[in-house]
Amino acid sequence: MKAVYVTALLALTALSTTLVCGQGGGRLRKMIEARRAGQQQQSPTETREIDINGVKRSYILHLPSGYKKGSSLPLVIAFHGGGGNAANMVRMSGFSEKADKESFIVAYPNGSGRMGNALLTFNAVGCCAYAMRNNVDDVAFISKLIDSLVAEYSVDKSRVYLTGFSNGAMISSYLAAKLSDKIAAAAPVSGSIFASSPKPTGKVAILLIHGTADAAVPYDGGMSQRAQIEPAQSEPYKSVKDGAAYWSKNSGCRSVPEKTVKGNITTEKYQGCAKDADVEVISITGGLHAWPGGRKGREAADEPSKDMNATDVIWDFFKAHHK
Repeated sequence: MKAVYVTALLALTALSTTLVCGQGGGRLRKMIEARRAGQQQQSPTETREIDINGVKRSYILHLPSGYKKGSSLPLVIAFHGGGGNAANMVRMSGFSEKADKESFIVAYPNGSGRMGNALLTFNAVGCCAYAMRNNVDDVAFISKLIDSLVAEYSVDKSRVYLTGFSNGAMISSYLAAKLSDKIAAAAPVSGSIFASSPKPTGKVAILLIHGTADAAVPYDGGMSQRAQIEPAQSEPYKSVKDGAAYWSKNSGCRSVPEKTVKGNITTEKYQGCAKDADVEVISITGGLHAWPGGRKGREAADEPSKDMNATDVIWDFFKAHHK
């Protein structure tokens, strides 16, 4: 019986060798090589940690498909909404797929909280929850994250961009003001500034995207219309108009923008802005608290608008600006 088994094993081995190396081997060998190549071309994505004053902060890093060490590529930092996490922002925005097509690096920071990787927030001063109440230093976190990625991956320092949703939009705006020397452009989605928002330290290109029917972060400002969000605030949201004025003044733009309307999309572009410090506002009539053209952050979340794809529009805005 043992001899039969050994004979069969030898036969199978010989057959495999013939398929790979013999007459039928060419096609099989190509299939194996193609699979290996496909595995090598898969976009590297991993969760990493960085030490900030003795506190471990984490983020998801996505390198574009075909990335080669030493490549000088743009960096997009995308922030999740309050109560979410980095993985949630990956799914919701589709920025990793966009990065693969357009060849840029994406980092998705995790906020802070008491429950591990759940219910995380960022400290944008006027909001939100745990991070705000504990005065978490997200400025130090993102400043060091940018420096480390520039050093490790040869990120193009003139093309570092910020975006985010809701509380993530608020922190992207706050960081654009605090780290203006490192940020070329920012695109907050469904976010806000506050009366206490600091004066920007330099000029940054800004694209604001907001739905007019957003109840969580109202288009016209004030406290959130949602009971679970209002307690997370320390002060009222400023309106989208106020946010546009805050940034257009910083960029030296003329006060009245040029307006175009296409269906439910109203675009306002401020004129006369400083070089590479353009300010634009996209308002979605009837748009809710969601990432336009993306996926819901959770099952019970608002339905994303189908009138535009925020990720595509944001990247087009980003790639037109640099420091």
